[in-house]
Amino acid sequence: MRVPSPVSRRQVEFFAVWVALVVSVVSWRPGAIFSGGIDPVVIGKAAVGVLALAGALVVADHSPRHGRVGARSLILLLAVVGVSSVGAIAADEGTASLILSARIILVTTTVVVMVASGPPMLVLTTLLTAIGAVALFAAVTGLPELLANGRLGGGIPDLRPNEVAGLAAPVAIALVVDLARRGMRVWNSIAFAVFLGIVFATGSRTTLGVVVLAIVLAFLLAWPIPRSTGIGLLALVPVAYVVATFTDTVEQFAIRGQSTAELTSLSSRTIAWDVVLDVPFDSWAKWIGIGLAQKTVAVDQRWWDTQVLDSSWVSILAQAGLIGTVLVALWVVATSLDSIRSDRMIRNLTLPLLLLLVARSFLENGLIESSAIFALFLTISLVVEPGTQFPRPPAPDRYRFLREIDAAEAAGMRR
Repeated sequence: MRVPSPVSRRQVEFFAVWVALVVSVVSWRPGAIFSGGIDPVVIGKAAVGVLALAGALVVADHSPRHGRVGARSLILLLAVVGVSSVGAIAADEGTASLILSARIILVTTTVVVMVASGPPMLVLTTLLTAIGAVALFAAVTGLPELLANGRLGGGIPDLRPNEVAGLAAPVAIALVVDLARRGMRVWNSIAFAVFLGIVFATGSRTTLGVVVLAIVLAFLLAWPIPRSTGIGLLALVPVAYVVATFTDTVEQFAIRGQSTAELTSLSSRTIAWDVVLDVPFDSWAKWIGIGLAQKTVAVDQRWWDTQVLDSSWVSILAQAGLIGTVLVALWVVATSLDSIRSDRMIRNLTLPLLLLLVARSFLENGLIESSAIFALFLTISLVVEPGTQFPRPPAPDRYRFLREIDAAEAAGMRR
């Protein structure tokens, strides 16, 4: 993620729109699950989302050139939303799910307008910068929670630690890509340390583990790496050895105050997963789900009776059934293949990001819902899709043949 100097007006415009979009989709009330009611928070988030769309239209109007956006990703997304909406209506849960579907459509429309308004790297880098700005502001304002509870959450906006990690991680990966391409600079080295530190301070084990894998992939794709980056990596080896061998930092981060039983059960996640997986095949809910509002399931436990679906894939299975899950899987596979086939600069950025988003989605939500993770995944999928082209190819001249005939006849008359 390269910091341009000086920053152009277009970059500022793109950044401003992306910030509004990210703010509109992050949690304003951690732990609250939307059930269809209307209150000031719901209205406020909708207003900011509409503002982001309005800003995207202004950016499109200011853009000297426009691109063409591929249709495959949008068709798959609309099919998933449609299937889940049918399931919600059949389950008598239509209101909340339809509102959530409208949120996804609003985010999707904004992303499509932005992708059509600028070159791929401008779209991706400004989106990642906006995500990073929100993550950094949330982390700085959340320092009191770190001091009080030992895990870094968001202050403004009020985010859970895992959500802060989900925002900081893509930015850390983008900075690694820049380090592997351009070498170590003061700004990208400090920025990478800050965002990796944010991920570590949140205590999100899943996110940190996947970030490490994505970092390795980023270096492999960019190999050979610049000399300065290689020297920096060699300098980190003894530091990592000392921390891992002579301190309990790694052990404390891995355990995080939990018992062995809790670690084995993935913090009760599998309890909810079993409920979703055990839905009988002769039930329509197994095939089309019961709507996007399905965020929890009823469980038969001693101390609690509901459990959050902490997995994007289990959530998709509950919300859109097997049909929706297959469609999302096809979307992920197609996007990954498109990323592999794209040009080197885009591939080196999008492949590590896709590894992060997809691997993390098995233990965290956000892949298919109104979220910053969804906005980033959709943007990547549209950017690498073969049907997307910037600038838009010129329209075919339907009357060229007639003009050539007229020109030939005129030339014959002159002779």
